[in-house]
Amino acid sequence: MTPDETTRMNAGSDHAIVKNTRFVPIFLPGSVLSCVHPRALIRRHPRSAFTPTPMPQRYVVVAVTALAALLLYIDRVCISILADPIRADLALTDQEKELALSAFFLTYALFQIPVGALADRYGPRLVLAASIAAWSAVTALTGLAWSFGSLLAARLLLGVAEAGAYPAAAVLVKRWARPEERGWFSSLVAIGGRVGGAFAPALTTTVGKALVGVGVAGVAVGESAVNWRGVFVLYGACGFAVAAVFWALVRDRPPGWPAVAPPPPPPDDDPDWHALPPAPAAAPAPFGQQLAALAGSRGMWFFGTVQFCNNISWAFLVTLLPTYLKDADVDLGLRSRIQTGVLLAGCGGMILGGLVTDAARRRFGPRWGRSLPIAAMMACCAAMCGVVSSSPGLWVAVGALAVMAMCQDLGIPSVWAYAQDVGGRSSGAALGFGNMLGNLGAALSPVLLGAVSRAGGWEAAFALCAACYATACACGLTLDASRPVADD
Repeated sequence: MTPDETTRMNAGSDHAIVKNTRFVPIFLPGSVLSCVHPRALIRRHPRSAFTPTPMPQRYVVVAVTALAALLLYIDRVCISILADPIRADLALTDQEKELALSAFFLTYALFQIPVGALADRYGPRLVLAASIAAWSAVTALTGLAWSFGSLLAARLLLGVAEAGAYPAAAVLVKRWARPEERGWFSSLVAIGGRVGGAFAPALTTTVGKALVGVGVAGVAVGESAVNWRGVFVLYGACGFAVAAVFWALVRDRPPGWPAVAPPPPPPDDDPDWHALPPAPAAAPAPFGQQLAALAGSRGMWFFGTVQFCNNISWAFLVTLLPTYLKDADVDLGLRSRIQTGVLLAGCGGMILGGLVTDAARRRFGPRWGRSLPIAAMMACCAAMCGVVSSSPGLWVAVGALAVMAMCQDLGIPSVWAYAQDVGGRSSGAALGFGNMLGNLGAALSPVLLGAVSRAGGWEAAFALCAACYATACACGLTLDASRPVADD
């Protein structure tokens, strides 16, 4: 009998004892017949028997998933720096440009939970590989847009295609990382996205100018003098290669995944039992049941409100920041470099955030170890938006926005880890629920902030951002990662 078979046999025996017997008579050496509660038997087996064994493959899984996230954000953010060239070539109004920017976030939000549930049921490898291929195809098709309607349709489809990325990635992290590592692993994946978003403006500007002499589908470069069509087609082609690499190297779960999940410990034991990776033997609940559990959880609504409010403010950085800089008479090249610098500050925050959330969890436990980093970072972001709303000089405003980006991303690993902790077998759907509400905020952001800036100036827009972050801070303090969704 192999060691794996022995472990599974023991796990199954313990589960049967707990389920069918209250007390178990055993003989202890040198003692009389004793009655021992079956939980004592379970504690004789190390918890590691029920968790994936650490292996080098998990770092490959995280690295390739981070590469997919990098591509995700390049394809998502590149349109912000190309928005004005596209507006010029397609003769769009300001309102049409803002609608095109926000359209992506609408469908991206609405499909978070359904695709997250698919990742829970059919495995993150299939769902994420299919998502990469789908959004790459849509990105390439965006380069063929000829009108506002076609551009809007492409952006809506891109939202659908990208919706499965982070929920599926959350399921991968849930399966490959222990609870105390989830913040760090989540930050590594999210760093890939932030790096892609940070370099997308400068990379896109460079590639767009380099492809000026290249026609796409017989269409030459328009009056913008930037080949945005070629950029989209090239990015789409790169995506198919990333999808192939992901499919070849990533697996749904580590080798030796246990066949039987451990039974819950008694109330006085580790409060994080529900955060252990689930065994694959039991399938997730039906989608309707998952949705009902999420919608009936007060904690999930606070979690979603945190993301809704902070995304109204953060989405400015990847949609309207170039417009803000254009209004400050900054030329296109410098605009892309400033946007890259601000988003790179977020990458630094993401690296620190993974370490901070895991350290906070060890120090304060699951309740405050998850909520305090989120609330503290949202408070810092509110303060930075307040600075920008006071109409400082350009570089003071840029510095404040960089600090805002860093603080925003420092809190993101705690957000991911919270969903993984409370979601149980539905961790993909749980993260999808929060992402859905968050991206509804992001969808609202360009339209709302654009309208407010035209009515009251950018000062009013940033005052609104500060109020949104303050609300996210208050909701963050209510989050309790020791209460799974099923018990909330």
